[in-house]
Amino acid sequence: MAQDVALRPVVDPALDEAERELLGRSGDGLFPATRPLPPEPRLGGRTGPDALVSLTVSAVCAFLPVAVLPSLLGLGAGLAAGLVAQAGLVAVWYAYGFGAFMVTAAGAHVLAWLLIFVFRCGTDERQRLARLRHGRYYLADDFGDDTLRGLLGHVPLRRMERAQAAVTTVLESQVDRAGLLDDIANDVTLPAQQWEIAQRLVELTELAQKVQRAAGDASGSRVEEVLRAQRQALRLSASTLEQRVEALERYAENTRAADAAYREWEAVRELEELGEDMQDLLARTVRDELAVAEIDGLADRSRLQELQRMLGEAREAGLLVARSAEQQTARAGDSGGKA
Repeated sequence: MAQDVALRPVVDPALDEAERELLGRSGDGLFPATRPLPPEPRLGGRTGPDALVSLTVSAVCAFLPVAVLPSLLGLGAGLAAGLVAQAGLVAVWYAYGFGAFMVTAAGAHVLAWLLIFVFRCGTDERQRLARLRHGRYYLADDFGDDTLRGLLGHVPLRRMERAQAAVTTVLESQVDRAGLLDDIANDVTLPAQQWEIAQRLVELTELAQKVQRAAGDASGSRVEEVLRAQRQALRLSASTLEQRVEALERYAENTRAADAAYREWEAVRELEELGEDMQDLLARTVRDELAVAEIDGLADRSRLQELQRMLGEAREAGLLVARSAEQQTARAGDSGGKA
């Protein structure tokens, strides 16, 4: 079974890939789909501290644009614009004096402050997208808490975490990246399955919360009778979702096993490719031993016998490597014939 992990945002797979990537990074700055959006921040989210920081940065930019513009506009364009602006300031000082230079820098300060405050502060692209696509992604808060276990027989958030972990296992597996699994089905079907499970779990969560609020602290046989029937209906629907989650987890387990087999296969293939190098190494070993014998002028019988023994061992090892290669070739031929 997949290990539970912290839930990342579950994003509608129908959104553009760039939007899915931006929203799926983390839940920071996003808004639960089951709650209304908070009011739009004033001034586009710009605050007093933003104004002060912009004022400081723009002051530096007014006198040393070459040091600030690369961080604001990017290294290439910022450096080019900074060099031009810096040269212009120097030219003004040289041509018209220090007073003109200060007036020019003051004007640049005001302009830079306006540009930085308007375009670099406040709500960023991700926050704007979070509002625009509200309801097209789910966060952990959309799946309730442990108080729903009594009605549903499980915690929706834990079930969603399991489903997401299983999908992630498949999509990040080696065999999937190598194209050994059905990549079209995985890239399209699995995110769709995850989204459908999330939608169903959110629906169950909302229904269970409504039942929970309606029942409140009320008691009595009639309340218990109605509550029992609704609990059975909720758990019946939840059981079908559990089957879908378990199917994803079985797929993830099979994928992990396939990954292990794939790593083993790669290791065997790499070792087999070393067969020729090993034979060359053994041949060089034989030549080295003969050279040593010749250089040292070994004439005594015992050393010659030792050398012959070592040569025999080297030849035997070479024969084993050769037989192994032939067996592999034969098995490959049999497999090709059967295919």
